[in-house]
Amino acid sequence: MTVCATCHEPDTHDHSHAQHDCPGIGDIQIARQLGRGIIVNTAPRRTRIALAVLADAKWGATMHDSDQINIADQVLYQVTGYDPETASLVLELVKDWRSIPSKQLTEAEAEEIRSRWQELYGKAGTAHPVELLEDEPGA
Repeated sequence: MTVCATCHEPDTHDHSHAQHDCPGIGDIQIARQLGRGIIVNTAPRRTRIALAVLADAKWGATMHDSDQINIADQVLYQVTGYDPETASLVLELVKDWRSIPSKQLTEAEAEEIRSRWQELYGKAGTAHPVELLEDEPGA
């Protein structure tokens, strides 16, 4: 069995020359956000990184081991090859530490959470019971 050189998925070349739906090599997309620093917006499974990016510290790419690259402490890539045409390293995603975006609640789900909270804590004194203290004489 052969595998695709780009995505390492089983290659489905048959006699009709049909190819699999290869995602290809994607681009890492980063942004610099005031107060947060470098944000990795897109981290594809396979990508390339120019050697100039490693040499320039402002991009947040650092060598983790001798063959791994950490980008902004958010994603870790393994170096799997070198592309001489573009003078870039070919990378494969190892770890993605970015938070998973939470899904948006529907109005029905939000209303259920509100009503459940109201039942448990919506009455005065149920969330934090209050004990009245008497004043001491002479205080």
